[in-house]
Amino acid sequence: MTAATDEDPAPRTAYEVAAEVAAGRLTARGHATRALQPHRLSHACDLRAFISVEPPGVLAEAERADRARTDTGAQLPLHGVLLAVKDNIDVAGLPTTGGTPALRRHRPTRDAAAVRALRDAGAVVLGKANMHELAFGATSDNHAYGRVRNPWRPDRLAGGSSGGTAAAVAAGLVTAGLGTETGCSVRLPAALCGVVGFRPTTGRYPARGVLPLSWTRDTIGVLAHTVEDVCLLDAVITGTHPARPVRSASPPDPRTVLRGLRFGAPRHPFRDGVAPPLLTALDARLAELAAAGATIVEDELPAGTPSHVAAAGLPIALYEASRALDGYLREHGLPLRFADVAARIASPDVARLLRPLPGHGPTEDAYEQALTVHRPALDALLHAHLADRRLDVLLLPTAPVTAPRLLPGEHILLAGRPVPAFPALLRNTDPSSIVGWPAITLPAVRDEHGLPFGIDLQAPANADLTLLEIARACAALWGLPHRGRVAPLRNTP
Repeated sequence: MTAATDEDPAPRTAYEVAAEVAAGRLTARGHATRALQPHRLSHACDLRAFISVEPPGVLAEAERADRARTDTGAQLPLHGVLLAVKDNIDVAGLPTTGGTPALRRHRPTRDAAAVRALRDAGAVVLGKANMHELAFGATSDNHAYGRVRNPWRPDRLAGGSSGGTAAAVAAGLVTAGLGTETGCSVRLPAALCGVVGFRPTTGRYPARGVLPLSWTRDTIGVLAHTVEDVCLLDAVITGTHPARPVRSASPPDPRTVLRGLRFGAPRHPFRDGVAPPLLTALDARLAELAAAGATIVEDELPAGTPSHVAAAGLPIALYEASRALDGYLREHGLPLRFADVAARIASPDVARLLRPLPGHGPTEDAYEQALTVHRPALDALLHAHLADRRLDVLLLPTAPVTAPRLLPGEHILLAGRPVPAFPALLRNTDPSSIVGWPAITLPAVRDEHGLPFGIDLQAPANADLTLLEIARACAALWGLPHRGRVAPLRNTP
C-alpha cells in the first residue's frame, strides 16, 4: 500500500501543520481549501465518513483563524489543524444528529466545551463524522447515513461507534479527530483503521455539549496519526497546552522510559480467537519490550472479572441511556423526548436495544447493584491485580480481529466461525471503560493482508500522562512511523 494520498505533499501531523502556518508557508484557508478539493470530498463520500461537511463554513472558519493571527500575531498550537468531530459532539452551526433521523435538523448554537478549546487553539472543524446510530454499537453500520467503510479495505468494517472519525483520520482527510467512548467506541475503530486512539480517564475532558449515552461511562476521546498529536490535543482540551506551537523535544531513547516497567499481558479471554500470525506478531512486540528492559507478566486477570463486567457494563448503559438523552433534549430546548427519538431509529440493532427503554430496561435495583457493587468491585479487582504484581500498565489486543466483514445477522468471523459482532468487538476494551481507566491503542501490528491490528495499553484512573509517555516510548521502540501511514486514496464502488 502506498502512504501518499496525493501527488502534492502536505503536512500530516498537527505539529507539522501548526509549524508550517507559524513559518508562513501555509495558511489555515489554504490547508482547508486543499481538504475540500472535489476528489477528496468524493473519497469522503465513498467512505461515508461524514454526515455533514459545509465548505463555506469551513473556509470562513479558516479565514477567521488566519485573520486572528494577522491581527494579533498570535501563534496558536493548533492553527490550521483540520478536525473531524463525531456527530454526537456539538459544533456551533452544524447539525448534531447522533446519527439518527429524529435529530437531523438539530443545530446547536454553541460548541461542546472540548470543541471550543480546540477551536480557540486554532483548529478548524472540517465536518461532523458518521457513527453508529446513537453511539450504541461497534460496527458503524448506520442505516440512516450509510455504513462507514474502512479506508484500507472498503468491504471491511471501520468499527464503531466513532467509525467516521477513524476513517477520516486514517484516509488523511483530516489531521485528527474527536470521538466518544462508552465501551470501545474510540479504540476499536482506531485499531481497525490503523490510527492512534486515546480514551482518557472518565471526567478528564468536559462532557458539556455531548449527546450522551451514559453519564457514568461516556468520555470524549482523541484519534490521530501519532501519540505526539494525541498528547497535543489532550493538552489543549485540558488547558495545559503551550501558548505557541513549539514542536516538542525529540523523544528520549525509548529504552530509558521502558527500562524497569512491568507490563501485564493476560491471555484469556483477550487472545481467544486471535489468528496465529497475529499472535506471533504480538509476541514479537512483547519480546521487543523485554529486550528494552521491561518485564512482561502474563498472569491472568482475577476469576471474578467477567462476572462483574457482565453485571456492570450493559445494565449501567441501558439504564442511563434514555434518561441521559432526555436531559440533553431538554437542555437544548428540543420538542422531543427519548421515546420520539427511539421510535424513528433506523438501524435494527439499535432499535432492538433502545426502543424497549426505559420501561423494559434494567430495574432500579439492578442499576444500583451495577453502579455501587459490581463496578467498584471490578475496579478493586483490577487495582489489586496491578498492585500485587507491581504492574504499570496492562497490554492487550484492542480487538480479537483485524477489520472484518459484516455478515448477516450482525455477525463477524472469529476463529473461522460467525459470532455476534457487538460482544466480540467490545470484549477486550469493555473492562477498562466500565471503570473509567485511561487507555490508548497503537497500530503496532499488521496482518498478512496489510490490515492494522491494534495493541491497547491500559492504566489506572488519572494516570493519563504516564500512560501517554509509555505509549510514546512503545511507538518509538516499535518503529511506528512518526507521520502515520495513510490509507490509499482510490475510487471505491
